[in-house]
Amino acid sequence: MALLITCAIILAGCGSDESQSPPTPPAQSSSTPAASGTPTDVAVAAGQAESTKDLPFTLNTNQPVPPNFKEAYGRRARIVVQFYKLDEDSLSYPQGLSVDREVNHSMEELSAQYPTIEFFSYDISKPGPVDGDKSLQPGEYGTLAAQLGVGLTPFVAMLAPSGDGYVITNLFQGYVPEPVLSQALFDLAAVQVEDNTSDVNVTLDQVQTTDKGGGIEFFTVRNRSADTVNLQGFTLRVLDPETAQVTPGAPGVTINSDIKVPPGQSVSIGRVPDVVDDNGNRVAGTFEGGTSLDLSPGDQVALLDPGGAVASTITV
Repeated sequence: MALLITCAIILAGCGSDESQSPPTPPAQSSSTPAASGTPTDVAVAAGQAESTKDLPFTLNTNQPVPPNFKEAYGRRARIVVQFYKLDEDSLSYPQGLSVDREVNHSMEELSAQYPTIEFFSYDISKPGPVDGDKSLQPGEYGTLAAQLGVGLTPFVAMLAPSGDGYVITNLFQGYVPEPVLSQALFDLAAVQVEDNTSDVNVTLDQVQTTDKGGGIEFFTVRNRSADTVNLQGFTLRVLDPETAQVTPGAPGVTINSDIKVPPGQSVSIGRVPDVVDDNGNRVAGTFEGGTSLDLSPGDQVALLDPGGAVASTITV
């Protein structure tokens, strides 16, 4: 009898199989700016759960939102937006690994597999101005977090165009295993859209303007795909400041050089062959045009593939 009692005590102390699984990380609070008058029906901040149905979403473009996000939204692209917190006081799960860092790393790994999806990531601690009088700087999100209803980080929302607006097809808050994110991205990529997004996974890392005239001295392109990309035939076009869209006849430049970029590498393309980029490297090739761009801080440019589809956008 004593032996049976001892075994019962040991089993009780061990707990069930469910109690031995890694604990769900506690919710993290995030302070996000208010967005009054936002026409959205998104019901979020419900904890660490995937959304169970498509949620209608309408972006209020009268409030400050990132220009590149606004451009992708206006182009009706498939969109993934993530908010994270990576400072030292982030809650950790498990064994000291930050939840935000884990999910952010997963998203960075997975994004390379889905070039037809537009990915946006923002540090929740850097909202920037939330009124309409000031422009957002790169990395600032304005009222976007409030419009999406971000309650805790990490926060991942996947959006697809539907009818005249958008729906959030999947929404995650808190820790999410990478296989779950992968399946959600696979489903999003399968949504049929006409967003004019390139299937070449390259991004604009930098556009350096000339000292005078607002022309382009050089721009840097990074290859985020697993294959070598030839940039010959790619163009850089200035976006319309009102619509954030590429308009016919918009000024820009064309890459006529045979420039091959290995996977994971970046190259700079310059106005003349002897241009040196910010890393001290001579440009890999040259572009044509760009003498009448007249760019100024805050303007947006888009990198288009040879077929005219948007590969990446950046704010000068």
